[in-house]
Amino acid sequence: MANKVLFGFSDLYIGTYTVGAGGTVTMGTPYHQAGAVGYSPEASDDQSIFYADNSAYYTVYGNGSYEGDLEVAMFDDKFKEDFLGYVVLADGGLAEVKNATKPNVYIAFEIQGDESARRVIFYNGTLGSITREYATTEETVEPTTETIPVSFVGDNETGIVMVTYEEGDAGYATLFTNPPAPTL
Repeated sequence: MANKVLFGFSDLYIGTYTVGAGGTVTMGTPYHQAGAVGYSPEASDDQSIFYADNSAYYTVYGNGSYEGDLEVAMFDDKFKEDFLGYVVLADGGLAEVKNATKPNVYIAFEIQGDESARRVIFYNGTLGSITREYATTEETVEPTTETIPVSFVGDNETGIVMVTYEEGDAGYATLFTNPPAPTL
């Protein structure tokens, strides 16, 4: 089935992405972050131009990474603790710690299409800090969302940055329960 359009963003999962000795990748247990709103990845295409004969003689683009904002209704406390280094205090408060150590991550999610759904995984990413807006309630209640900048550089060994699965692919069924390490 070939989709003509894609819409919808749901089933956001995140997990740790660890590279061990010899380049062995360990994919942490997927954690479901409820309230997925959207993700806007943009390729960081680097253009390289070689000049000869007084003009651009050779041009090539290299896609080295993706950067974008991940938006959810509200990041939950477990996400903040596990992936952003927040700490639960003795009095029960949840503290954001300056310069906390954050693990590298992968994210996986589902996108609906006019014919079938797709599932996508991005490898070897880093998370920034949560951006949120606090606003007064006016005539109608309008929920606010939270966003976090995410940058994915992909797997250093294989070069794989992201993989897309269609319904029926072997990896589609297990992506949210047992995500595959990047392998060519």
